Amino acid sequence: MTADSTVPNALKLVKYDIPDSAKTYKPNAPFIAKVVANERLTEEGTQVDIRNIVFDLTDSGIQYIEGQSIGIIPPGTQADGRPHRVRLYSIASARTGEYGCSQTVTLCVKRVLFQDEQGVEVYGIASNFLCNLNVGETAAIMGPTGRTFFLPADDNVNLLMVAAGTGIAPFRAFIQRIYRDKKTWNGQVRLFYGVRNAMESAYMNSRNDDIAQYMSHDTFEAFQAFSHVEPSRKVYVQDQIASNKDEVCAIIAEGNFSFYLCGMKAMEQGVEDVLRGHFGEQWEAMRTRFKAEGRWNIETY
Repeated sequence: MTADSTVPNALKLVKYDIPDSAKTYKPNAPFIAKVVANERLTEEGTQVDIRNIVFDLTDSGIQYIEGQSIGIIPPGTQADGRPHRVRLYSIASARTGEYGCSQTVTLCVKRVLFQDEQGVEVYGIASNFLCNLNVGETAAIMGPTGRTFFLPADDNVNLLMVAAGTGIAPFRAFIQRIYRDKKTWNGQVRLFYGVRNAMESAYMNSRNDDIAQYMSHDTFEAFQAFSHVEPSRKVYVQDQIASNKDEVCAIIAEGNFSFYLCGMKAMEQGVEDVLRGHFGEQWEAMRTRFKAEGRWNIETY
């Protein structure tokens, strides 16, 4: 399989190298995957529960690459008696999997729990099902899906990655692929990650350093934005991008880059405002060109 044929050869960045023999599962015929690990990522002292959940794909025929998603089908039915709809989760592991086993796939899941207007606790159906799974239990999965949110084939390309919350998942996979599997990346790699506080910083805290451990590489730098540390000073990803605007905008202006944003849709506007403020009236045309070239990759919800 190849990248979008409408993109000029000189600008092709994506390498879609999943073999045709790989299997893809549909909701009406999912693969039943067994849990091999379920680890809490957020530190003690915070009520936010984010988990690293690893599934065994042995005998599934699934082959995925970084940037794809897996669908989870919660057990049971909706109020109308129909099966629950599929929930998509970005894959948080490189194609080589966890623990040196390529027959695994990892999801980064936040337990959804809130109070409605009447003060009644509401539990997210899929997230609580996943977060409550024990090792050895199973889940019905579909996919993998996704054909655009990929690393460039050329490791000289500069990477700009922006995430909030569990939107960090595909970037953990990217960074594993770059520094664990490929061992290096010649382009500059910049990650901007927003969470409420340091205890909720998935993969970059005292409980789990799966991303932080690669900070020693010359090409990699991560900037964290904490929005709930000081009531009078909320720092978001767009603020960190603004603080590093000279480097970010120089990378974009030079043109040899690929940009990725994953997380809540609300943060997209803030990031756009920073870039528009720098590039002015040129920005809309620049962004349109970057999208056509495969350099501008957005996954929001």
